[in-house]
Amino acid sequence: MRSSRQQSPSHLPSSFRMPPQQRGLSRLQLLVVLVVVAIIAVVAVPRLIEVFVHAHKPEVVAAEKDINTIILGLQHYKKDTGDYPSSEQGLLALIVKPSRSPVPMKWQVGGYLDRLPRDPWGHPYQYRVSEDGQEIDVFSFGAKGPDGGEDSDSIVRGTAAH
Repeated sequence: MRSSRQQSPSHLPSSFRMPPQQRGLSRLQLLVVLVVVAIIAVVAVPRLIEVFVHAHKPEVVAAEKDINTIILGLQHYKKDTGDYPSSEQGLLALIVKPSRSPVPMKWQVGGYLDRLPRDPWGHPYQYRVSEDGQEIDVFSFGAKGPDGGEDSDSIVRGTAAH
């Protein structure tokens, strides 16, 4: 005679058979999992949406394109002159041959860019070079402008390798 308890089907391999007392998650376990997922969603989803929307705004895309063009100009400048422009020379060195020290011996006639663009918010792009002259940073303060500060989440940097 058969037991009143349901048994796992005998046609399944033993590794797939579950003892009758272990048939899935308890309601409490399921509730805990749902609460954890809900907390993660409440915390993470708004930030992910903000990052995604910010990265795909037309102004941000245009600024990244401009910055990448400026970085390419800086790379050509360094290839020709041996160094990036100093912070004092700035991005203007890509348009007009610098007269401030260090004056480059080899400088491409006509410059490295046709013009220096302004960011989509009407501000000039920012340029910094490290003290050793090997690292550069080209960026826009974004929609908040210079008043937003250097640690603002609206700062836009290019994606070109430098």
